[in-house]
Amino acid sequence: MKKAILTALVLISLAGLVFANGGQEDQAIIENLLRNTQSQYPTYVTGSSAKSSTTAGSEIISRDMATLERLYQYVEKNYLYEIDYDAVYEAMANALFDALDDKYSYYVKAKESKDYEDEITGTYGGLGLYFTKAYQQYQDPADETTLYPLITQVFPNTPGAKAGLRSGDLITLIDGEEIVGLEAMDCARLMKGTPGTTVELTIKRKTTTFTVMLTRDIINVPTVEYEMIKDTHTAYLGILEFSPNTYRAISQALADLSSQGMEKLIIDLRDNSGGDVDVALAIADLFIANSPLLSLSYKDPSRNITYFANATVTVSPDVEVAILTNGGTASAAEIFAATMKDNGRAVLFGTTTFGKGIMQIVSSFGTGYTSITTASFVGPSGTKIHEVGVEPDYVVEEAMVADEQVEAYSELLNSKVAEAFVDANPDYTEENLHKFAEENAATGIDEMILLLVARYEYLMKMDYNERPLVDLTYDFGCREAYLWLQENEIVPAAGAKVVNL
Repeated sequence: MKKAILTALVLISLAGLVFANGGQEDQAIIENLLRNTQSQYPTYVTGSSAKSSTTAGSEIISRDMATLERLYQYVEKNYLYEIDYDAVYEAMANALFDALDDKYSYYVKAKESKDYEDEITGTYGGLGLYFTKAYQQYQDPADETTLYPLITQVFPNTPGAKAGLRSGDLITLIDGEEIVGLEAMDCARLMKGTPGTTVELTIKRKTTTFTVMLTRDIINVPTVEYEMIKDTHTAYLGILEFSPNTYRAISQALADLSSQGMEKLIIDLRDNSGGDVDVALAIADLFIANSPLLSLSYKDPSRNITYFANATVTVSPDVEVAILTNGGTASAAEIFAATMKDNGRAVLFGTTTFGKGIMQIVSSFGTGYTSITTASFVGPSGTKIHEVGVEPDYVVEEAMVADEQVEAYSELLNSKVAEAFVDANPDYTEENLHKFAEENAATGIDEMILLLVARYEYLMKMDYNERPLVDLTYDFGCREAYLWLQENEIVPAAGAKVVNL
């Protein structure tokens, strides 16, 4: 078994596309690849109309800035008390980005810039979660207006994963305190802290609410995992995020899997919140030849770009590929899925992806940072990704806790009953899984959920390098992808909902 080819320190952080510099050699490979494969679209807006629009915008900005300066001078001249000029500047900068009404475009104030850097590179106790910078509206009949932080990724082998959190969950309370009025940066501060200390999160999942107690930890998470499924020619490749170093890690993984006789491949993109789009395209190029990979559409049409794959591939076209997706598959990850699907290079299993099909550039500005949306992504087939997502070829829904069972489920997790059971019954066997389910049947929780709770507790007790990556019994998505690769047919497991789109 090969695991943890590339590891990165993962903290409580903010989902979004941050262009960070990785290893120079890897970045040079990617840039050279994409430099040779991109071509400009014809400009479809005439120069005169584009110029007119730009001129009009500049005139409006000049007019408004002159008016704002007069207002500022008036306040400075007449306001009785001392003015905090830094605070005024940062308030105006924040207001500019807030008025864009785009949760992915924002300004990070100077006093928060160090915390912002720490969110990306720092070291502290975290929970292994990514959540959106802005709040996501949660729609249900009882509550149509309240905004909450939305979890977009839960990393394996972390406090968040052990507590059963998943992408799509909403955080409504932290240690019992309301957080509706807080910025996401403030929420991150409340959740991070000294390793070994605890934090209570109240989670809203669909129409139900429950609480979990998590113990903060220093979290090292593999961004690439792989193994050959025992006694088969089918390989499993999990990609948790696309960073500049991921390209080399994937290349090494594919070479190793090929040497072990890989004939079929499952790529797991579930809860992959994205990362560097260039890296995702470079990896897609390992599978696809002489075909469009992605189009970028900018405000200025003359900047529009289409990326094309090179003439050669690394992975033989004879290797069949299945990709696993869910609602946590976002940004660069869903771009990779769309590219592979649209080019007929992979069949998708799972649920519709998150739907983030726009690109941000994050850069320093003065003593703060800015994130601004600069382009939208269009898949090779011309389909829109943003706010739509990528639909799988086969919908495979994983086991879910029924609404009426959530309270009992929350009590079970917080009671540590599963942990005590595993300590008393240390062997990871089907017999012990079913024994746990039988002993806790009185909770009213479905047997499949109880089996999964026990299974996850056993996995948490194992040394990380000894844990199996693939579960063809309880991981419904992986099971259906595997069966399809073997026979090109679907055989739903008990309790699994599978729909052929």
